[in-house]
Amino acid sequence: MPALHYKPRRISEIDWKRDSRIALVGKVLDQLENSFILDDGTGRVEVFFEGELEKNKIIRAFCSIIENQLKADIVQSLDNFNLELFRKIEEMYRRAGLNI
Repeated sequence: MPALHYKPRRISEIDWKRDSRIALVGKVLDQLENSFILDDGTGRVEVFFEGELEKNKIIRAFCSIIENQLKADIVQSLDNFNLELFRKIEEMYRRAGLNI
C-alpha cells in the first residue's frame, strides 16, 4: 500500500481539481456542528471534522479533498507554535524554490 502524502498548502493555493490530500496550518476561527473555519492568513475555508476544537487555536489539518470539500483526516494541535515565525521561514523556503 503506498504511503499517504499530504502536500503543504496555503488556503489561497489549493488546487481543487488536482490536489487530493493537503496539509494546512492556521487558526480556528469558529467551530460549527460538523466543521470548523480555518484562517491561514491567505484565506478562510470550511473544513469538515467530527470533533471539538477551541476557537483561536493554531492547528495543522491533514485533509482529503472530496467533491470540492475539505475533510480533516487528522488535526494536530500546535500549542505554543509561533505562526508568524513559521510564515517567515515558509516564505524563505518558497523564495529558494523549496517546500517545507
